[in-house]
Amino acid sequence: MLSGRGVFVESKLRIEVPSQGWQQILTARKEMLDAYDRAREQSRSHEVETYHGNVAEAVCRKWLANFLPKRYGVTSGYVVSPGLSSSDKTPHFDVIIYDQLESPILWIEDNPDNSSQGRSLAIPVEYVRAILEIKAAFSAKTVRDSLDHLRDLSPLLQHVDASTDRYKLHLPPTFCCGSIFFELRQTEANSEAALSALIGGVGLRGYFGGVILRGEGHTLPHTARLSFAQSTTPVEDTLRSGKTPLHEFGMSKSVQLADNLHIVSMLKWAESEFAQFAFDLIAMIQGNYEIGRLSSFYGLGGTFHQMMKDCGATVITLNSPPGAEPGAGPERSVSANSGDYER
Repeated sequence: MLSGRGVFVESKLRIEVPSQGWQQILTARKEMLDAYDRAREQSRSHEVETYHGNVAEAVCRKWLANFLPKRYGVTSGYVVSPGLSSSDKTPHFDVIIYDQLESPILWIEDNPDNSSQGRSLAIPVEYVRAILEIKAAFSAKTVRDSLDHLRDLSPLLQHVDASTDRYKLHLPPTFCCGSIFFELRQTEANSEAALSALIGGVGLRGYFGGVILRGEGHTLPHTARLSFAQSTTPVEDTLRSGKTPLHEFGMSKSVQLADNLHIVSMLKWAESEFAQFAFDLIAMIQGNYEIGRLSSFYGLGGTFHQMMKDCGATVITLNSPPGAEPGAGPERSVSANSGDYER
């Protein structure tokens, strides 16, 4: 810009909320859900309705392959460790994120009916960065099933190899895992059991919870973040009061892990949670994720935020429920016209 004397003065940019392109970033979510809905409709004519689940896995792999930095490959397949014997089972995982610049591929299982995204690859344990379980609907059963499958990794999570170890036997220290659920149906809107089941994953190294891409009946493109919080005192679940269904917000009854340490699982909806999950995932696999700090301002926004900014509002504050301290940063405050955003 020009000053009054005609001298060029550099204008410093500042962070804006909503951020540039936040609506466009949400198109990936819409494309996944559209493909899932088409497959679910087709699946109803099948004797066994599993087709939509297979499509859900495939579209998640496609999205991640396009979104993640190109260092990271995305595949279904197997995690292989020289610390396990040939008689140990090799479980198959829906989504494996690995360092494709460094990793050899131990073997490939091709399915002629699938695209390259449907191939199963065997990845050496030291190059695996994350594993995601993909489920059609959020429920107590699907949460337990996803955690049971992730527990197949337990022998690989018991220790962390030293950087000086020549032969790596365990998953890396930055390894993370979680679940993506495509929808929360009205039949599960009051399922405290589903939310409580998430706490069963706390003992898994790197387990962060996950996301639900859609709530049945929502009119805005909200994604639910599934995370954990801690409290020094016991916390009652939000469903027990009978006033807050999971389509609005959810917090489980706390589980005591130690003196003055109670853990709850939380479910929170927002349009920006899809992008925040995506960038948190990058931060986790790169080893620079920080609890309580935004991983990125890209995709940060929402219909309400945009409306408030357009009408000149100054502050929007979203507070955590009383009694809980965020384990994954649910406390946020937004200054819509100054671009300040704290988490």
